[in-house]
Amino acid sequence: MRSHIFPRICMALLLALLTAGCGPGLRCLAQEEIPEVLRQYEERLGRIEPVMNAIAKKKSHPCIYVTTLDRQKVLSKEEYVPAVVNVFKCPEEMRLTAVGAIRVRGNSTANDYEKPYRIKFDKKQNLLGLHGGKAYKSWVLLRSSWNLVPDYMGFELARTIFEGKYYSSDCAFVNLYMNGTFAGVYLLCEQNQAAKGRISVYEPEEGETGTRVGYLLEMDNYASDEHPYFTLAEKEEVRDIAGLSRKIPARNYSIKSDTWSKAQEEFIHRYLDGVFTILYEASVHDRPFMLDEENQAVPADGVYGTALEAVDAVMDLESLANMVILEELVQNYDVGAGNFFLAVDFTENSIYPELTFLAPWDFNWGYTEDPKAGYYASTFQKLWTDGWDRSNSWYILAMRLEGFRKIVMDKWRRLSAGGVLEAAADRVTEEAESLEGDLENASWKLGPARDIGAYVKARIQWLNGQWNQQETRIRFNQGK
Repeated sequence: MRSHIFPRICMALLLALLTAGCGPGLRCLAQEEIPEVLRQYEERLGRIEPVMNAIAKKKSHPCIYVTTLDRQKVLSKEEYVPAVVNVFKCPEEMRLTAVGAIRVRGNSTANDYEKPYRIKFDKKQNLLGLHGGKAYKSWVLLRSSWNLVPDYMGFELARTIFEGKYYSSDCAFVNLYMNGTFAGVYLLCEQNQAAKGRISVYEPEEGETGTRVGYLLEMDNYASDEHPYFTLAEKEEVRDIAGLSRKIPARNYSIKSDTWSKAQEEFIHRYLDGVFTILYEASVHDRPFMLDEENQAVPADGVYGTALEAVDAVMDLESLANMVILEELVQNYDVGAGNFFLAVDFTENSIYPELTFLAPWDFNWGYTEDPKAGYYASTFQKLWTDGWDRSNSWYILAMRLEGFRKIVMDKWRRLSAGGVLEAAADRVTEEAESLEGDLENASWKLGPARDIGAYVKARIQWLNGQWNQQETRIRFNQGK
């Protein structure tokens, strides 16, 4: 194994890069921190390198070794800790030693004993050849927790269903070491973000205030002042395809891409409210609506032949159908609470001219319902004791439309005929099995991983019985 020594000739260049600027949410490293974290790393190399060499001999999967400034523990979601990041036990061309910073990420998971992390380099880096070798500043380390593969399974199913047309995070299992201590097997994956090659919406430059730019949105139950956000109001009661009636709940949406004016925030708020109203009117009243010049939803009788055509004019229905299939497979309890991403781009060369649904994220609350108990993502969810409703109204309203159900079923039949979903589940299970030696005293996690693979296959069988039928009509009370 070759030396991991960080080249001294690169230090001046890295110092310039690291102090050049910081992205949103990243506290710029103090001038004295940069040379200090490098000095400490070099000082410790005599002890660090033998440890990494020993790790490489006993591990079968790639390893990430994080050395923090002053050996600080990484405990904060707000403050990044300066660090040197080593990637090894991988092909030579993928080995990396780079300086960046690391912090805790996530919401509920951030409070657990196994914490997820976000690494941010000031210089774009590729990690382990993910995403075709493209380089980015931000990467994520998701904890494996007790169930090991929920996110890996979700991403693998998404990539299979999306067929390369829509973005979903690439990922790989890694052994994570923090200052020499084994933190466990983690899932290295991408940051869901507006970035070229990830979610490629046009982000305006600082001071660019025009409204016809790109927008990345997230339905966000943790909306906060970190990102501008708005609320889509509650709507009247409707009946889902299982026959349950309920009001459409209000939801917060964060703007995750850069905006530089109140006009941009108001523009995308009106736009999303207008598009959702078009879907609602088509689903509930079978009436076509369209957006006027102010992004208000107005009647479009005579403009479109059917209400579905009106919806299709403003929404990428294939992307929504893909997400319905994915969420029906994993039965994620968090289906309508957050981590639901939408993109639209109003620029000339946009790849998202219509509202597009993509970038699935966080499957940690999936795979626990009865896989043969009925439809899930496209129906109202069980209410919490405090009345909190985690239902996804986009799925519920769209699946009321027979034409949309046909899109879903046609896609499902093609996937089912090729056996690609079962193959994806098998790949994930096999990859989990290969981790047995790396898991050390946590090899018990393989049991739940196998259970998730079996769960997905059982869910596929049930959906085959529903969506492989020739008849596309799902019978339910067509009223509200």
